[in-house]
Amino acid sequence: AEGAESCTSLDSCSQQAYVMQTAVSVIQAEDATQIKPHLLPCEIMFTGPANVTAYFKPRQSVADENLLEAEFRGRRLNGHTISLPEGYQGVVLQDTIAASVADGEERRWVQKAAFDKLVYWKHDDLPGDSDPLRKCMQWTSIANVLAADHGV
Repeated sequence: AEGAESCTSLDSCSQQAYVMQTAVSVIQAEDATQIKPHLLPCEIMFTGPANVTAYFKPRQSVADENLLEAEFRGRRLNGHTISLPEGYQGVVLQDTIAASVADGEERRWVQKAAFDKLVYWKHDDLPGDSDPLRKCMQWTSIANVLAADHGV
């Protein structure tokens, strides 16, 4: 974290972590909507509203019904819709305080939207089973098996 001192021993690290605790609470917004977010392979240096639907127009691939196609700033993108693992829900949060976090400060976030599917996009190749995001989504089922009580 920015401004954090390096830890020289386990004891100093645990003391440092204790000092930096912050309470976080999430408030359900009355107008929260269900959305389908798009994870693009780029960084956009802008925060705020944008007329995305006017410029970003995904469509079903002619070559493969499981893929989507789109263009973004002149680059061709290939996308794939993935579902979040069972029992998980994605949320879009908005911070109610536009300031840096002070030690011990309580932060309140408002849930603006929720999702159970998302589309991730690639520009150099096609989405596939070996993509890190797809592997990440599979990990929850593996973790559930590993954490289960096997009666041993």
